[in-house]
Amino acid sequence: MKRCPFHRVDHSPWPLLTAWGLGLAAISFAQFLHGDSFYWVMASLCGTILCIYWWFVDIVTEATFLGKHTIRVQRGIRIGFCFFLLSESMFFISFFWAFFHSALSPSHVIGCYWPPEMMTMKCMGIPLANTGLLVGTVYPCNVAQKAIKSAQLRPLLFWLGVVMVMGACFVGLQLWEYYTAKFTIADGIYGSCFFALTGLHGMHVIGGLLFLFVAWNRARLGHFSSQRHLNLTFAVWYWHFVDGIWIAVYAFVYIWTAWGWQWSFTDIFSNLEWLSSSFKGLV
Repeated sequence: MKRCPFHRVDHSPWPLLTAWGLGLAAISFAQFLHGDSFYWVMASLCGTILCIYWWFVDIVTEATFLGKHTIRVQRGIRIGFCFFLLSESMFFISFFWAFFHSALSPSHVIGCYWPPEMMTMKCMGIPLANTGLLVGTVYPCNVAQKAIKSAQLRPLLFWLGVVMVMGACFVGLQLWEYYTAKFTIADGIYGSCFFALTGLHGMHVIGGLLFLFVAWNRARLGHFSSQRHLNLTFAVWYWHFVDGIWIAVYAFVYIWTAWGWQWSFTDIFSNLEWLSSSFKGLV
């Protein structure tokens, strides 16, 4: 009888408890916006984090010590993580949609002009330094992946540490930028879009740092080999995803808005028609 490459998952309370924790966190945050105490938000978030922690402890145990994650199981996990990144992309697209809806067709409330007549965020200084930090992490991430594939532990730990330090510097500079900003999230549609997009990305950077720290710690404990290191692979994939999102945020939210480019889809189509007619005239 041919052995099945899959295993039967043990009963676990953590998915249900995590879902309840996230739901309570959302409800308590909504209540906080209406004047309730922030204590319940922190309590629900801490409970959710503990549930996620023990959930992943069970997954690491069955993968590393019980040997249940076969090649077929790993392939399924890779596909699932790719779908997770796709869902995260759709999440960011919805926020970019709100930004472009306001930027390409500004309403009369903000004077039919984008960016609004207010102190907007500049694209130089801290934003440019943050862009350099995130783009600069691409090289050490790739070096760390090559190190684990060649079973070199010290270079792996060193380069992952470099990535985490650069990411922590990014978060620190982002917080300083928020502290010194001349506007708040309540200052019109520009403030809402800016803080929503950059804050959402900052939360993903913090999540990516936690992801990398778990991979770094598991590598230090000897959980990885040159053939089995899905945790590290997913952490690097997620970090590259965060890098790509920031490039889009910097290009549109910072550069495009700071330079005050004014265009719409009608202008694009008219310019394309003008280029095609000019090309035909040259031919």
